[in-house]
Amino acid sequence: MSEQVNDGCADDFGVRLIGCADDAVLPIGMHDYVEALDRCTLVDKTMFIADVLDCDASVMVCCRPEGFGKSMNLSMLKAFLECPAPSCAGRNLFADTQIWDADGGRYRGEYACYPVISLDLSDAARRGATVVGVVHDALLGECARLLAYLEAPDLPRDKVRLIERVARGVASDGEFESVLGVLIELLEMACDEQVVLLVDGYDAAWLGRASASGASGADPAELLDRVLFAAIADAGDSLRLACLMGEHPGPTEAALSVRGCSYRLATPLSTWCDRWFGFSDAEVCALVAHAGYEEHVDDAREWLEGYRFGGAYCSSPARVIGFLDRGCTPPVRADLYGYADCLSRVVDGWNLDRLSALFDLLEAHGCVEAPLRLGATEPDSLPDDDLWTALYLSGFLTTDMTEEPEHGGRLRALRLPNNELRQALRLVIIEWFECAAEDVRDIDAFRDGLCRGDEDTVRRALGRVVGDAGIGATEPDAPLTYHLLLQGLCFGLPGYANPASRRKCGANRWDIQVFPTGAVFDVADTIGMLDERPLITINLMYDPGVDALGLELLAVQALLDIERKCIDEIRVPRPGVGRMRWGFGFDGRHVAAVCQRL
Repeated sequence: MSEQVNDGCADDFGVRLIGCADDAVLPIGMHDYVEALDRCTLVDKTMFIADVLDCDASVMVCCRPEGFGKSMNLSMLKAFLECPAPSCAGRNLFADTQIWDADGGRYRGEYACYPVISLDLSDAARRGATVVGVVHDALLGECARLLAYLEAPDLPRDKVRLIERVARGVASDGEFESVLGVLIELLEMACDEQVVLLVDGYDAAWLGRASASGASGADPAELLDRVLFAAIADAGDSLRLACLMGEHPGPTEAALSVRGCSYRLATPLSTWCDRWFGFSDAEVCALVAHAGYEEHVDDAREWLEGYRFGGAYCSSPARVIGFLDRGCTPPVRADLYGYADCLSRVVDGWNLDRLSALFDLLEAHGCVEAPLRLGATEPDSLPDDDLWTALYLSGFLTTDMTEEPEHGGRLRALRLPNNELRQALRLVIIEWFECAAEDVRDIDAFRDGLCRGDEDTVRRALGRVVGDAGIGATEPDAPLTYHLLLQGLCFGLPGYANPASRRKCGANRWDIQVFPTGAVFDVADTIGMLDERPLITINLMYDPGVDALGLELLAVQALLDIERKCIDEIRVPRPGVGRMRWGFGFDGRHVAAVCQRL
C-alpha cells in the first residue's frame, strides 16, 4: 500500500490528465509547457498558478531537487500570465485545466495579462557552464524576444537602444548588469501593466562556483546579486510577482532579506505549494493506467515513491516518466549512474567512520538524525550538518518530520526515499571500497573466498585491503574500524542482501550477518553467485598485544562466540542453504581468519 494512502495525504488531489489525451507519449526531457501540451500527456498542476497568484508576498522562492517539475511549473506560469506580443494571436491553453474553473473562474482575469521576463540560469548547473556566460546568454535571449513589445514611439530611445545592444550581444558588462531593471521599466510603460519575472535556477551561481568566473574574473554570486536581486528590489510595485526556482534557499533568502523584499519561501519542509511538485500516488496510478500498465502500480511505488514535501508524499516526475518509458521495468545499473556518480563525489574523501552513516541508511528502517540548516544564516551549523542538508535538498534523502520548518536546529530523521536510491547508495558503497584497494581483484577475491569458505584466500586478500586502507594499530577505535571494513566489503556479495551489523545492539557486539536472497538487483549481481548459499555470520576480536599464535586463537575465539552467544540461532530464510561462520582476529598489523561450515 502507498505511503500516501497510509498517511491520508492523497485525499482531494483532483487528478486530471491534460494534453494529448488519446496519446500515451510522455514529456521526456521536456521543460516547455506549451510544447509538451501539444505533444504529450501531462498531469494537471495548474493550481500551482492559483497558489502563486494568491500569495501576499511579491517574491516567491520555490526549492525542490532536480527532476521535480520546477522548470515545467515555471513554464506553465509563463504560459498562463504572459500577454501575447502585439503581432501574435494566442490560443487558450488552459480551457480544460483545473485553474480555469477554480473558485468560480476568478483567475481568468489574470490570464494572458502581463509582460513576462523569463530567465533560465539552470544551464550553469546542468552543463557546468560559467555562470557569467549563462547569465549573459539568458539576458540576451530575453531582450531579443521582448523587443517586439518595445515598438511604441514614446519609449525612451536611449533605454530601448540599451535593450537592442544587449540583444545583439555587443553590450558592455556594466550594461548587462543594469539591463534587467531597464527591461522591467520599459515593459511596464509599453504594456501599461505590471511585469512578471520568472527565474529558473536562481542558485546557479552558488551551485556552479567550480566553473565560476568568466574572462572578467567576476565572482558569480556577486554578479547574480547585482543583476537579479538588485533589480527585484529596485522594481518595487512595477513587478506583479517574481517567482524563483532552485534547490538551495539560503543564499537567496539572504539576498532578499538584506534588501527588505517581502518573499514567500517553499522548501521541501513547507506545506505551501507542497502538492504541485512531484507526482502523488493517485497521479502515478492515473499515468500508469493511461499507459496501459495498471499491473505495475506496486512496482512504481516500490522503486519511486517515498519523498515527503510538507504534508504530501510523492514521487519524482522525472523518474516516473523514465519508469514508464522503460515499459515499467525496474531500473538497471545504467539508470542509476547519475545518482551514484553525484553521491560518489560527495563521499570520495570520507573515512570509514563517516561512511558508516550510509551503512545505517541501508538497514531496515535506517535513518540518520541531523538538523536541516535551510535558513539564510545558521551560525551554529557544523560541516556535517551542511552535508546532510545538501543531500536532503538534492533529493538523495527525505524526512517524515516536516513540522516546524523554521527550526533549523531541530534533529530530524533523514531516510532514503525509495528502492531506487537504496540501490544507488549500495553501488556507491561498493565503488568506495573498490577504489580504496590498490587492486580491485583483492576485493573480488575476498568476496569469492568469503562465500566459498576459503580461509587462505580471504586472509591474504583482507590483509592487502587493510594495508591499502591505511588501518593500523594507531586507530583510536580499532575494533569499530575493522568492523566497518568487514561490513563494507560484504556489500555486493553475489546472491546476498546488504550486510546487517549488530554494533548498536550493545557493547562489544562486532558481529555481522549476510542473508542469501533471490531478489538480485540486476544480472551483474549474479556473476559468481553460488547455487547453494549459506547464511554468513561474521564476528571479530581485536588485541594489539598478541603474537602470531595468539592472533590465530583470537580468530578462533571470535568464531566460537558466534555459537556461544547464539548469534546465528535463527531459521535460515530461503533460498539459503545451511550456515557459515567466520571468525577474524586483528592485532593492528596482521589478520587471521577461520571458517566453519554447518
